[in-house]
Amino acid sequence: MTTESTTESVFSGLKVLDASSFIAGPAAATMLSDFGADVIKIEPPGAGDPQRRLSSVPPSPRAQANYGWHLANRNKRGMVIDLKSPAAVGVLKRLVEWADVVITNFPHGTREKLHLGYEEIAGWNPRVV
Repeated sequence: MTTESTTESVFSGLKVLDASSFIAGPAAATMLSDFGADVIKIEPPGAGDPQRRLSSVPPSPRAQANYGWHLANRNKRGMVIDLKSPAAVGVLKRLVEWADVVITNFPHGTREKLHLGYEEIAGWNPRVV
C-alpha cells in the first residue's frame, strides 16, 4: 500500500474577497483560507471592521492581543477601502473581477448601496459565487 502526500490544499488557487464584518462572514472566509484559498479582507477606513473592538467588550478577558480578531482573520491579506466613496467602485470592481468568491453579510439595501449586490457583482464577474 502506497500513500501519496500532497502539499496542495483543497482550495489552493481559489480567490476570495471578504467584504464582511462580525463573526459569521469572516469565519467563513477564514475556513476557506485554512484550506488554501487566497483571501483579501476589505475594511472601512478609520476603526476598520467593528469586530476589532469586540475584545474590549465584557466578558472578553483583558489581553494584549485581540484574540477574537486574529482567530477570525488569520491567513488573510487586508485592504482599506471606503465603499461609500464613488472612487472606490473602480477598485472594488477590479477585486470582484479577480475573485472567485465574494463574501458579504451586509443587509439588502446596504449591500446594493455599497456596490456589493449580486446583480452588480455578477455583471462585473459572471463566474463569481
